[in-house]
Amino acid sequence: MERVLGECMKAVILAAGKGTRFRPLTYAIPKPLLPVGGKPVIDYVLDNIEKCKEIKKVYVAVSHMRETIETYLKHAQRDGLEIETVQTLGWETGGDLRAVCVEKELNEPMLVAYGDNVTNIDIKKMIEFHRKKQSLATVALFKVPWNEVSRFGVAELDGGLVSRFVEKPKRENASSNLANAGYYLLEAGVLGMLPHKKMKMEETVFPKLAREGALAGFVYEPDYWLDIGTIDSYRAANKMIEGVLPPGGSAAKP
Repeated sequence: MERVLGECMKAVILAAGKGTRFRPLTYAIPKPLLPVGGKPVIDYVLDNIEKCKEIKKVYVAVSHMRETIETYLKHAQRDGLEIETVQTLGWETGGDLRAVCVEKELNEPMLVAYGDNVTNIDIKKMIEFHRKKQSLATVALFKVPWNEVSRFGVAELDGGLVSRFVEKPKRENASSNLANAGYYLLEAGVLGMLPHKKMKMEETVFPKLAREGALAGFVYEPDYWLDIGTIDSYRAANKMIEGVLPPGGSAAKP
């Protein structure tokens, strides 16, 4: 199995949601460009990727207002990063990732990130962990309050490997509070597991890899992790980030 090596590793940002739950905001602004703490959500993802100098190319999967997103990204100043948008159908994480891989003929190890999460993560450390574990895939995990586990994909760990992965379990059935942070490292072999249809990797591929001992869990402690899945969580994210990020600065430890 090939490892995540080389100087030109690629990344895919899954940002194809139409943001219907954010209307009327998303009538004029695509969801990836909604501002949190004064800058678009997708910039937080790109900030994390930009710091990992092994990644040189980023594909952004979009399905709504592509031209607007493309125009913004063309003017974004990103050191050493080439960014390209790819039109997809909004077929969830698995379907959209497969669409990007087929269109761009990708069959190699890559980083995959959700485009609607606001967090800070050291991707370089995650890559080093992935290489050490020699797994087919690695998912970034962080601890959440037990009363919130039903909002996430949850992983049980055994020596750094995920022994069980359950997407949005009921609170009473959850045996772990290690939640999916929305950052993955995937070997080429995982890409062949994605069918040409609407599907979530978290519901099919990850549980299968966990059963086979081929999914690793990279646990990190973020200074912040915020999602903008609903208009209420978006408002909360904007209010919360003010206490985490100083004006014009980087994250402060809580």
